[in-house]
Amino acid sequence: MNQINIGSDRVPRLGYGCMGLTQAYQPVAPDKARALLQRIVSEGNVMLDTAATYSGGKNEILVGTALKISRSNVFLASKAGMYKNPDGSREIDGDPDRIIGSCEESLSRLNTDVLDLFYLHRVDHRVPVEESVGAIDRLISDGKVRYAGLSEVSRSTLERAESVTKIHAVQSEYSLWSRRVEDAILDYCKDNLIALVAYSPIGRGFLAGSVRDMAKLSDRDIRHGMPRFQGDAFRNNLRVLEQIEILGFRWGMTLAQVCLNWLWSRGDHVGAIPGTSELSHWRDDQGATTPLSDEQVGQLESLLNACRFQGDRYTPDKLAQLDSERSK
Repeated sequence: MNQINIGSDRVPRLGYGCMGLTQAYQPVAPDKARALLQRIVSEGNVMLDTAATYSGGKNEILVGTALKISRSNVFLASKAGMYKNPDGSREIDGDPDRIIGSCEESLSRLNTDVLDLFYLHRVDHRVPVEESVGAIDRLISDGKVRYAGLSEVSRSTLERAESVTKIHAVQSEYSLWSRRVEDAILDYCKDNLIALVAYSPIGRGFLAGSVRDMAKLSDRDIRHGMPRFQGDAFRNNLRVLEQIEILGFRWGMTLAQVCLNWLWSRGDHVGAIPGTSELSHWRDDQGATTPLSDEQVGQLESLLNACRFQGDRYTPDKLAQLDSERSK
């Protein structure tokens, strides 16, 4: 019940997203980040998720320090195809040679010989996706990658990619307030034995009740630039969250557990990679072990139909970069 299939592997459906330890949110002291990752790895099997673009490779270096505790405990996922430039800007590049080179660099930073899962981080619409995933297929043939994945893709792009190589995982934002994947991806993945790995499954902390006052966030926190965290939308979303919290109290679940147990009810192929800098939050996430019942799902859906979240997950320019938003 608490595992998903990725290829021939059984992987804990609750994984850990490493991005926030080095970028995007509240600053995390390096010693604290290392200690948390090492604690997580030392306690048993876990999927760790990182990427070449996170802090320009520094995130992978951090993850590499945790792998020294035990590489065998970790199902290791990284990504290529999106990169951070020296000026801080983001570049999407699906060139096959660059993907292969990026994988080599990731292996070096992570101090490992093989990646269990390697995602195309974003689709580059200047490069046919068949060419981009063809590079991952070559890396699999060379023994440097075990399984291929795609991030934020539409169904049509996923089908094209599968004509080149077997895709074993799709990573997309999926949570109670980000449900685009239900249009065409969720069921397709189930029918074609593809794991759906949800990032930001707890709404970047908001759905756990951790963000109730934006003034308390760092000025550089990316949530300041996200529409659903601003103005009237944010105030509305807090009211919706209060109603979900009441349901969770009745069910004996924290907000984070409601979010994750709801995800587990979406299908046996659904996993998640919440991130946190606090061990107590990770323990809270670990307490989500039972999918919501049909009755509980019905109550939650009724609430969300009556009290809707407001605001897009990204600004229009960033949404336009996502293949998953362009078409079904």
